Amino acid sequence: MSREERPDSPSLEGASGRADELLCRARRLIDEGEASAALRLLEEALSLAPDSADLYGELGRALNNLGRLPEARDALRDATRLAPDCAVVWNRLGHVSRALGDLDSAESAFRRAVDLDTTSASAMANLASARLARGDPESGIAMLRQAARLDPANPGPMAQLGDALQGLGRHGEADKAYRTALETEATHVPALAGLGALSMARGEYAAAEQCLRKAIAGRPGDPVAMASLVQLLELQGRSEELLALLDEAPWQHPPAWATVAAGRQLLRLGRRGEAAECLERSDPSDMDRRTRSAFLNLKGRLLDAEGEYDAAFQMFLAANRACPGEFDESGFVDTVDRLVRFFSRTRIDSLPGSGCESDRPVFIVGMPRSGSSLVEQILSGHSRVHACGERTDLYALPRRLSGGNPAERWPECLAEVNPGELAQAARDYLEQEGSSSDDGLRVTDKLPANFLNLGLIALLFPRARVIYCRREPMDVGLSCFQQDFQSPGMSFARDLAHIGLYSQGCRRLMEHWKQVLDLPILTLDYEELVADVEGKAQEVVAFLGLAWESQCLRFHASDRVVRTASHDQVRKPVYGTSIGRWKKYERWLGPLRNGLDAPWPGRTDPSGR
Repeated sequence: MSREERPDSPSLEGASGRADELLCRARRLIDEGEASAALRLLEEALSLAPDSADLYGELGRALNNLGRLPEARDALRDATRLAPDCAVVWNRLGHVSRALGDLDSAESAFRRAVDLDTTSASAMANLASARLARGDPESGIAMLRQAARLDPANPGPMAQLGDALQGLGRHGEADKAYRTALETEATHVPALAGLGALSMARGEYAAAEQCLRKAIAGRPGDPVAMASLVQLLELQGRSEELLALLDEAPWQHPPAWATVAAGRQLLRLGRRGEAAECLERSDPSDMDRRTRSAFLNLKGRLLDAEGEYDAAFQMFLAANRACPGEFDESGFVDTVDRLVRFFSRTRIDSLPGSGCESDRPVFIVGMPRSGSSLVEQILSGHSRVHACGERTDLYALPRRLSGGNPAERWPECLAEVNPGELAQAARDYLEQEGSSSDDGLRVTDKLPANFLNLGLIALLFPRARVIYCRREPMDVGLSCFQQDFQSPGMSFARDLAHIGLYSQGCRRLMEHWKQVLDLPILTLDYEELVADVEGKAQEVVAFLGLAWESQCLRFHASDRVVRTASHDQVRKPVYGTSIGRWKKYERWLGPLRNGLDAPWPGRTDPSGR
């Protein structure tokens, strides 16, 4: 609009200068964490220069920092419209789109940023993160390596690479990536936090705590490092220290996840009233889905402890509905059927093994909440057993062997796999987490879902032993439903019918493995273990080929960290109050029973007919 049309307005030159001045001040404020103050300046500047891409770009940044994501996205879209060749604003738009859960738009925006600036390590790393979020790990990892090469002085991409590799269970590679990042910058907080989390996953708890506390010292209140340290203290049963850590954190307003964590510890200490007061101070409407799910789950546990079972069930139901991620029912059925069809006795005899003759590995499998943690805790008291908890490296191996496409190629790709690759996978497994040390004649891996991988395990470790934990399916189903399982691999536990189906699949596969595999498999019923702890413990120890040691019965006094939902229970002497507990919720469990009793929805003929 011309000056003649707006006689009272300043000159265009004057308005532009004033807008530039406001833009500079707003940038400084955003950098200093004062996004609200910056927002006021940007709005004034836009009234003077409504076609400024720079102003819209900073407006998007300010709104993003304030958590106003839809508005931030609109502002950044305006910026890309006005400056379609600016890689920075496309990068920002990708960030906001990803935060809103729009992965398609996020990847498109990051791809545009990379195309515009092929030297930008930041844009390449962000595109990699989008690929990872969309379930394309190999592409994402390759891009992160490229980002690290583009800017070797920047530890960020290498730390992200460590996070991606850790998520895939490739712990050795992840460790190398984190340490490379720290060689570049010894105090890099994301790398320290990632290495701390990795050390915790590998059972190196002292090293984990050292890394996490160093990260927090470098960035007080860092949410990633704080969350991992909270988890570590929780697993170690250090509730009072955990509460002190949360109380002393330098945040003005504690994040919702911290409030939930505090409430969980107060309940663990028997301080129900304080736990309830803690939750009363929280507003679930301001929580992300994961935190809201944990919040509702904790409310359910409080109601359960008070014997208010109907109200408790409604809370558990709401908690599971709030948790992100959907169970792929048809995909699971297809996986089970394909495993049964592929792993015939004849096929197994024709497949190449790894050549690994180690008899160290012991796999404890079955449904979650079926007693696997108790079994491992009993065995951990033995001087010749090294307990590794729930390892994820073998569970991630099918994706790797299938070229990142297990839905289409697993397990059929095993017919084409180079025997050397299997041998290397077996060696890598034994070299991780103390597995090759001389202090343990047997090494336990208690990831329950490894019931899906016993065919692969038989190829890798033909002399391994398997303990199959069983429990009354109704008790198992209810217990799974009541847990705050956030892992994508546990998505079945958020729906009673899906729990029933998953339980069926577990039972179907275990019956099949017993028929076709040479692996020795011991079936252990939880109810029998509870009724005769010593007798069943002796049976398990003998099954592993070890001499009996009485300290196996003092498992509840162990200071070993238990990285599962059962970490509280296994610190107590065995009790039978959980047996038959499903009857308290019987009126609500019809979908579970129907899921358990329904005909298997897939193929029933191993031949495939």
